[in-house]
Amino acid sequence: MPKQEWIRAALKKKGFKLKDVAAALNVPPPRITDILNGKREVQADEVEPLADMLAMSARSLLRSLQDGKATIVPGDEGAPRVPLLGQIMGDGTLAPKPEGLRFDSVAPPPDAETSEGLNCFIMGDSSMAGLIAEGSLIITASPKVHFVPIAPGGLYVFALPDGRHVLRKYIRDEKGEGWLMAVPGAEFESAVGYEIFRFTMLPDGLAPKGKMLTGDDIIGGVMWVHTRMIEPEGGTRVEA
Repeated sequence: MPKQEWIRAALKKKGFKLKDVAAALNVPPPRITDILNGKREVQADEVEPLADMLAMSARSLLRSLQDGKATIVPGDEGAPRVPLLGQIMGDGTLAPKPEGLRFDSVAPPPDAETSEGLNCFIMGDSSMAGLIAEGSLIITASPKVHFVPIAPGGLYVFALPDGRHVLRKYIRDEKGEGWLMAVPGAEFESAVGYEIFRFTMLPDGLAPKGKMLTGDDIIGGVMWVHTRMIEPEGGTRVEA
């Protein structure tokens, strides 16, 4: 992560001290110092209050944090926020957001041309822990609105016939057959409890007979992942 010394200069210019930022973000002052030193990311629920203090849009703040310098994104004023739909689980259920979470939407990513077709989920369990930590924010893009490459190695949310939404990684085996699998981590080979699906790039009308998902079943490709840092009691930081 780049250092964010530009924030210190901008706050000083506006008459704010670090303790003022800490109060606005509801975190201990050392966390603000960590942000300035590039040791801690600004959390999703901290973007709006920090952007307000810096008198810039949320998208411009996100781009600035990415660049490590103040960067104004043209034409982003009033961009709709991305709705938070809940916690996506390995079995396909969608649980409510965690208690105490202070936001229902997130700012659109700085390189997203539009908020239309974007949705945000929280990774609700360890079913994708090999790639996405539990508690992370996942922003998906609809292939109907955005360019979403569909290729082995990609992560996608599929709508199942029974109404569930599953997040899976698309892989191909040595025979060239497509599969959709959870990636729970080091115990992947012996993991149980996460349904595996067959997958084909052919549209529904041309797909082979049998239980098989197609590209038409994709409702979102995973395009951005934000790993949140949980602040437990006592102030010790742990990665979500």
